[in-house]
Amino acid sequence: MLPARVPRPSPRPRPQAPTSPSTAPEPEPAPSASGPATVLPVTRERIAQSLRRRGYRFLVDESGDICGLWAYRFFSFYIVRGQMLQVRGRWPRQASIERLWEILAFTNAWNSSRHLPKCYVRVHDDGRVHVLTEVCIPVTSGLSDSQIDHHLAVGLASGAAVFDELDHLFPDPVLSGGPQ
Repeated sequence: MLPARVPRPSPRPRPQAPTSPSTAPEPEPAPSASGPATVLPVTRERIAQSLRRRGYRFLVDESGDICGLWAYRFFSFYIVRGQMLQVRGRWPRQASIERLWEILAFTNAWNSSRHLPKCYVRVHDDGRVHVLTEVCIPVTSGLSDSQIDHHLAVGLASGAAVFDELDHLFPDPVLSGGPQ
């Protein structure tokens, strides 16, 4: 037997202007010179301002890229060809080449079941296996301060989720008292 008729929810109101940024509930960032809703070109300085607003410590490397450690995990922030804002994370541990297929199985499973972040493997010439994460967003039209804040937070949080899962699946032999 079918349940009684349930009333349809009222339609959502349409946004006034399609170019206005989303107003998802987030903690209010500190005000900035450009204002929270002003869309401006994304620059390294604006990325640094976003990190400062959140109280994060970071450094600028010799090529001008912004990077730092979050929970002992290395993250870097790039503007790729002036078109993409990229948050890239690197798992602080390295695996031996013997674990490559296990780690590839993990990254393939992660990428096929989750939207963010992109997770991939690099194998160095000496056989060390590194796991990296990336979250990218197009920025050719610019972003508001709140959009930059949100993207950086998503990149850091989603990368940390991958690394937490890797730490669980591949415990550190030094911390766990021996090889697994």
